[in-house]
Amino acid sequence: MIERDEDTYSALREMAEDIHLASRNHNDELIGSEYYNKLTTLSHEELEELLRLWQRKTITCRKEKLSSQWMVMQILMLIAFAVYVAWQLGGFAGLLSSIIGVIAMIAMIEDKRVSIAKRNLADANRVYRHLSEHLESRYYQ
Repeated sequence: MIERDEDTYSALREMAEDIHLASRNHNDELIGSEYYNKLTTLSHEELEELLRLWQRKTITCRKEKLSSQWMVMQILMLIAFAVYVAWQLGGFAGLLSSIIGVIAMIAMIEDKRVSIAKRNLADANRVYRHLSEHLESRYYQ
């Protein structure tokens, strides 16, 4: 009989259901990787439930990444309109200052929200792949 480890199941389930989509702890380590070696203690049903939850989290992270990229596109369109208005009303000086604003805005937005969303998606994919590989390896045993 396999000894149960409820901490493994509850911790991985809690991370999959976390609404903040955070995938790293304060030390910038992937959350959940410390439980990988304890997956053998989980039942088949628990593994399938975790796999379903992590698949849902992966989909949610993908949506967050797309929404953050869409936000960047909206801001770029707004700034492009501002550049056009500045060019029409302010001439060359207005155009130059708006281009500098565009560069600063792109750097700020791309650096924060999109990169965090990309990292969360990659981490959720990594945990999902590991769980599915572990579940597949159980079928072959």
